[in-house]
Amino acid sequence: MNKPEQSKNGAKPRQQYDETYKRHAVELTLRGDRTVKAVAAELGIAAWALYEWRRRYASRPGGGAAPQTFEESLEENRRLRAEVMRLREREIVLKKSLGILSETLGSGMPESRR
Repeated sequence: MNKPEQSKNGAKPRQQYDETYKRHAVELTLRGDRTVKAVAAELGIAAWALYEWRRRYASRPGGGAAPQTFEESLEENRRLRAEVMRLREREIVLKKSLGILSETLGSGMPESRR
């Protein structure tokens, strides 16, 4: 078994992990049967690194995975802007409806007779 190389000051060189490995590690934490710290210990990585990977690669509650490319970010931005416009239009309609429904009886609405 080879010992890992060490620098002059005795520190181990920084380990590099590919994206596939990181995503797999994040999936292990999302299963829910183990804590993030337990998964990190099993994989031999720092818990803070796994938390960072989760922030970057885990899906978000409201809309799937975080965009990975610039084009995906632009598309998500376009989609979100369109959604904001639809919601603003709905808000305007609701405000107008509320204004109409809350008008006083003397302003043109017929009185109800009992």
